[in-house]
Amino acid sequence: MREALAADEAAALATRLVVGLAGPEPTPAEWAWLGEHRPAGVILFGRNVTGPTQAAQLCRRLRALVPDLQVMADHEGGPVAQMAAAAGRPPAAWTLGALDDAALTSEVCRETAARLARLGITRVLGPVADVLEHPRNPVIGARAFGADPALCARHVAAAVAGYRAAGLEVCVKHWPGHGGTATDSHLTLEAQLVAGCREPFLAGLAAGADAVMVGHLPVAGGEAGGTGLATLDAAYLEQVRASLAVGGVPPLLVADDVTMGALREPMRRLGVPRPDAQDSGLVEPGDLPAAWLRALLRAGCGLLLLRGIPWRALPLSGALPASEPPALGAGSEGPPALASLAAPAAVWQEARDRLWRREAVAWSAPHLTLAWLDTTAGDRWGAADQRTGAAFAEKLASLFARVERRNGAASAEAPCERLLVTSHRPMGTGLLDGLTLAPGGIALAMGHPSLAVDLRARLGEAWRVGALFDCDVQDLGSPCAGSAA
Repeated sequence: MREALAADEAAALATRLVVGLAGPEPTPAEWAWLGEHRPAGVILFGRNVTGPTQAAQLCRRLRALVPDLQVMADHEGGPVAQMAAAAGRPPAAWTLGALDDAALTSEVCRETAARLARLGITRVLGPVADVLEHPRNPVIGARAFGADPALCARHVAAAVAGYRAAGLEVCVKHWPGHGGTATDSHLTLEAQLVAGCREPFLAGLAAGADAVMVGHLPVAGGEAGGTGLATLDAAYLEQVRASLAVGGVPPLLVADDVTMGALREPMRRLGVPRPDAQDSGLVEPGDLPAAWLRALLRAGCGLLLLRGIPWRALPLSGALPASEPPALGAGSEGPPALASLAAPAAVWQEARDRLWRREAVAWSAPHLTLAWLDTTAGDRWGAADQRTGAAFAEKLASLFARVERRNGAASAEAPCERLLVTSHRPMGTGLLDGLTLAPGGIALAMGHPSLAVDLRARLGEAWRVGALFDCDVQDLGSPCAGSAA
């Protein structure tokens, strides 16, 4: 069912939307929708990017169609690096926080931003300013710089300075703080009120960020009898703008992806028509009713993120035009100029190698068997695709006599003295069940910060446990980094 909107309301609505596209080449319908509705921006995801030249051409064509279009990307580094195929994969924020070298953090982010800007990205949706208050938080994890507010503030400021030095606009996230939750707002509504921590957000804004992404999180205060959700409470958002103003200038508030499951129940309470028959999980962008978007805009966020196009709320006015989508203009950079952008940067590898030398002392052992517990295959961040798995297998084969890879409960023919666990989520309670362990050895956790803590508790003092914070083969150290003390 389509809802008829007045032309002026439809135009006003579109200018506050940042929409996603289905693939690396927009469909004729997507080109037509962008040309007709002229949204505020487009957000690019991994599905939209195949390489540097393709990504740069896509950005140029989008801005040829809508010249003032903002082109955004979630490219934090580590588990969330949507532009990795075109701009490489920076180290995880937790890696930088663990090293606690603010100058290094700034340089890592300057290099990241320079690559994104070359491609045509105008705004980075990052850095994450959340403090990991809940150690087993399922959605933030290594995306945060740490669990200490002062450390997070220091590195958020350094990251913003690096991004701004390369010319990108910056949106810190996820106000009021997603690091203390036990649930993932992509899927469902957090049961507890979220207080969060202001210090990292204020530090990022003072360093040059002009926008704050607001999470769909339950908060205290705001309107009496309201939904209690940050993105739907006008009085609360007005307080946020005032409290985060720098030099009297309030930040632009950007609502996190408005297809998230956390919005389902609050929207029901507001009487907004249900987009589907589900009670949890992500909503299809094309199913969103106009009233859903209207409720969010009335609350006061300046921009709304959507992972797709809201076909139901803002349909095309007529048949698809016969004209071709915008062609690439003359003077574009070709493969020789852009091909190097997808390669790892030296400063990124410096950060990875420094942590590798500290955490993986004597872990590699060419005469031993490694038990590799890989639970990333079903992870929502999608780190362990076939290519990544193959790269891991090749690298590990050079470090050990034999590698036994398991995707669930593990077993080994002989007691293992070396262990690798890769996961962007907290470790399951039965992950080590069935694995034959030696009385002592060395384990390495890669991914969620809680993995190493859980492994130390499970393995005991006779095992040494190191921690890296991305599930990427580059974090296993460059050949010159070594593994010795």
